[in-house]
Amino acid sequence: MPWNRPATDTPFGFRPYGPVLRVRPYLKDASAAAIYPGDVLIPEADGGVAVAGVSATNTLGVAAEYSAASTAKNDFMVYDHPDQLFYVQDDGDTTAMSETEIFLNVDMITTTGDTATFQSLHEIDSSSAATTVGLACKVLGLHEMEGRSFATTTGQQRKWIVQFNAHFYRDVVGQTGV
Repeated sequence: MPWNRPATDTPFGFRPYGPVLRVRPYLKDASAAAIYPGDVLIPEADGGVAVAGVSATNTLGVAAEYSAASTAKNDFMVYDHPDQLFYVQDDGDTTAMSETEIFLNVDMITTTGDTATFQSLHEIDSSSAATTVGLACKVLGLHEMEGRSFATTTGQQRKWIVQFNAHFYRDVVGQTGV
């Protein structure tokens, strides 16, 4: 897997880190766009799943498989446990993420997947790292494949371990439904 190498610019979406806590089937209706493995998903009002946007406030999980656009699938597999950790690449475009970003919140970059490799291109936005409430993910650390090699300038993407802040199945007082 070319994306599974340290210090490379090869976006791959979100991949489970550590043991997979749960993966289960959901409805992907025919009106949904293509979904790529590693895409972050949200629940839809019709009971289906869709690709999340930036600052998703009701993350359901991460796609475990590919499904073409305009294709219905009633057993679309999703990593949906609220405590699941993921690893993901930062974009490194305007800000290099360093050790000081650990335990901060970051937003996602949710672009359309790669139609040649059928892989997600979702990343975390390195320039969004802050204590701001409402950002999609919390940075828990640098993935061990990177060693202790933090970026020193822009364009030096790294893989990070993250957890979703606002998960659909997390017990949050006052959380809204779909």
